[in-house]
Amino acid sequence: CEEQEVRAVSVSSNPVANTLTTLYTVPKGYYARVGLIHANNATGSNKHVTFDWVDTSASVTVSVIYQYTIASKTSLSFGLPYYFVMEEDDILKVTTESGSTMGVVATFEIEGSQRT
Repeated sequence: CEEQEVRAVSVSSNPVANTLTTLYTVPKGYYARVGLIHANNATGSNKHVTFDWVDTSASVTVSVIYQYTIASKTSLSFGLPYYFVMEEDDILKVTTESGSTMGVVATFEIEGSQRT
């Protein structure tokens, strides 16, 4: 049995407010352990954020974090020891509230050959 290399990958975005934005799509032949989701609110008022996991093999979209309100000039972090695993072609998306200015980061551990 060949051991697969685990590689850390981080992605970031300053998403356009009230626009569904793709953060990451798991490459073919890989799976990704989502170890961190982070969002900061640079807006002068409280605004919410939603992170959606598109599970393509099940044709289901699940809001991992749904309209979580982040106070002005603060942040939200979700991560280890809690995590979820996405398979190839699964997508992590983000939507921020209208009128917001946010930065988001997600970190994954990716590994290949999860399917035979």
